[in-house]
Amino acid sequence: MYLLSASICGLRRLLDICEAYVGRHGLTYNVKTSGKWETPMGKRLNKVPPVFLNGTQLKRVYQFKYLGHMLTPDLKDNADIERERRALSIWVNMLARRFARCSKNVKITLFRAFCTNFYHLQPVGRV
Repeated sequence: MYLLSASICGLRRLLDICEAYVGRHGLTYNVKTSGKWETPMGKRLNKVPPVFLNGTQLKRVYQFKYLGHMLTPDLKDNADIERERRALSIWVNMLARRFARCSKNVKITLFRAFCTNFYHLQPVGRV
C-alpha cells in the first residue's frame, strides 16, 4: 500500500487513519519491511520532522520501486534505465555462456525471445 500526500502533516493524518483502521480490525503493520517515506517530488529537505507508524519512526528513502518502475524525487528515468540495462546485461551474459556453441541464427533467435520486451518495439534488422 502506498500513501501519497503533498505535506508531512497530510501524511501523518493518513497514517493515523490507517492505524485506527488496523486497530479496529485486529491487524498490525510490519514497519520493518514496509515503513518508508519519501520527500515531496523535486525536494531534498534536510530538516523534515520524523514520521511514525505504530510508534516506530519510518525510514526516509529518496527512490522506490512502484509498479515496476523506480520513482525518484527529480522525476527522471535514469535509475529505472540503469536497472533495466543491468537486467539486460545479465540475460545477455547468461545466454552467451549457456549457448556459446550454437550458430549465430540460434543466438539471435534466443536474444529476441529472452531480451526483447513485449511492450516495446521489436528490433529492426540483424543484431
